Amino acid sequence: MSNLGSMSVGSTVKLKVNGTARDFIIVHQGKPSSMYDNSCNGTWLLMKDVYETRQWHSSNTNSYKASTIHEYLNGTFLNLFDSNIKNSIKQVKIPYVNGTGNSAVASGSSGLSAKIFLLSGYEVGWAQSTHSYFPVDGACLKYFEGTSSTDSKRIGYLNGSATGWWLRSPYTNYTGNAWHVYSNGDCYSGGRCTYSYGVRPALVLDSLLSVSSDGSVSTNSAPSTPSSITVPSSIMGGTTITVKWGTSTDSDSNLEGYKVERSTNGGSSWSQIYQGNATSTTNTVAMGTSSVMYRVKAYDSAGAESGYKTSSQITVINNHAPTAPATLSVPTAVKGGGSITITWTASTDEDGNLSGYKLERSVNGGAYSEIYKGTALTYKGSITKGWNTVQYRVKAYDPYAESGYTTSTSRTVDNNTAPTITCSNASGSNLGTKNSGFEVSYSVDDVDSADSVTVKEKLDGTVKRTFTATKKATNKFQVTGEYFMKVLNGSHTLAVEASDGKATTTHSLTFTKSVTSLSVTLSSPIALDAAPEVCAISITGSIPGDAVLTVKVTNNANDASPVWEDATSAVKSGLNHIFENKTASNGFAFNFLVTAERGASGNGGYITSIQGGVQ
Repeated sequence: MSNLGSMSVGSTVKLKVNGTARDFIIVHQGKPSSMYDNSCNGTWLLMKDVYETRQWHSSNTNSYKASTIHEYLNGTFLNLFDSNIKNSIKQVKIPYVNGTGNSAVASGSSGLSAKIFLLSGYEVGWAQSTHSYFPVDGACLKYFEGTSSTDSKRIGYLNGSATGWWLRSPYTNYTGNAWHVYSNGDCYSGGRCTYSYGVRPALVLDSLLSVSSDGSVSTNSAPSTPSSITVPSSIMGGTTITVKWGTSTDSDSNLEGYKVERSTNGGSSWSQIYQGNATSTTNTVAMGTSSVMYRVKAYDSAGAESGYKTSSQITVINNHAPTAPATLSVPTAVKGGGSITITWTASTDEDGNLSGYKLERSVNGGAYSEIYKGTALTYKGSITKGWNTVQYRVKAYDPYAESGYTTSTSRTVDNNTAPTITCSNASGSNLGTKNSGFEVSYSVDDVDSADSVTVKEKLDGTVKRTFTATKKATNKFQVTGEYFMKVLNGSHTLAVEASDGKATTTHSLTFTKSVTSLSVTLSSPIALDAAPEVCAISITGSIPGDAVLTVKVTNNANDASPVWEDATSAVKSGLNHIFENKTASNGFAFNFLVTAERGASGNGGYITSIQGGVQ
């Protein structure tokens, strides 16, 4: 199947007239010349044979516009066509002589409106140069180009006999005659308008009409208008949207596709953005566009188009997305079962409508999920024990758009549980004032059974003891004896540190040492062979003047009740002390007892050595 416009001039097609197929010759394709209105642009057909004979006019008046034949062709004869062809015959405006007895021609948009018409003398190849008194009411049609005065192309037949046939051109030298084609193909002006000559109707069809293999012309029905068109109800400038539309139907089964157009000025003008057989397309709406609307129509392979389906007009939101936060800070150490604080820097928004931030989290490399939405620049959350890794990302948003993401590095979760320390004294508590040695009981444990626990006992940061603890066993931090004696008066801190090699727990206690007196004696008396006569003692150190210093000595230290003699004055004077006791039940043995106590000033002192001799 082809269409009329693709067929060569001189080809024959068939149209049904009064139910009978009639041959029509294609005598021209397109608009013959500038004399013709654009309505004449199509395929020109001329009935091959004479259809009948009849008068040009009911009176001898050669005004074609008022003629009987013009009225007949566009009334009775037009209605002899099948309705589909009748509706497809173009309403054209053809050049004609407007009046009688003159050669003035009305052409172009001033031409005579008709669907069926007679050809003019110029259209069938004649001109004033060959025949006088022809009006210039047309241009030679392609089919008749190069014909001679009696060319056979002009001969028309009625029932097999060559028969003269009317033209629409009046004889301009006489008001009662019109030109017609003689039976031999020549022209003749002697036909009175009331005479009967043959009628060969001419018409113009749309060049896109289809022609079947037997030459029959068939009309093409336009597709139906698409049932719907859908565009987003909110459109952001600078984004790409999807336009969708419903399908069309076509009774000729030759639907080919759709054409989509866009208007950015409320429908004053349109531009095509898509042509094809899909039922959706994408379109980028430039930033700064005020409004946009879309329309779609269907078309078929014959070129027929449906009406438009038009969307509503959408006001475009010309919003700029906020910037992404410049930084996202996540602690390097992440503890399973603990808490975590995440911070990020503020974003900017040139539209001044920043709404807030969305924080998302990925666990063990999985999909991100939103854990916070709001205006803050910090988030405190928890870390579930057992997670292997955790990663965060944050973006800013406003009422219409979102920034890109700022993403942290992935953090490894530490699922180790630190050791515990159990003590009757809470960590950080004060043990009070101590003036003699003491000890603190505690135990350590670790729920991670494979971990061993190393304990360090510290006094003022100095390690006293390090050992591997037995879990849950009672341990004693001893501050006694000589160790206690070496501790200076004042505030001190005890600390027990328990470490499993990955985490350390510290339990701290404070105390105040306050010792205002001292007592020094030999741990074992010095045995003597005989009763001593005198002894000498020297004390080195710093003893305040108001301190109370007492020095006592004995020469029978092994007896159940030794005799202690006061040697304070002699020692302070640097003199020997002379023993008064002369008896010893368990043998003579020497010992001393030095005591010192702060005076009213409260100033402390110390003794670095006690030396002396006995004889």
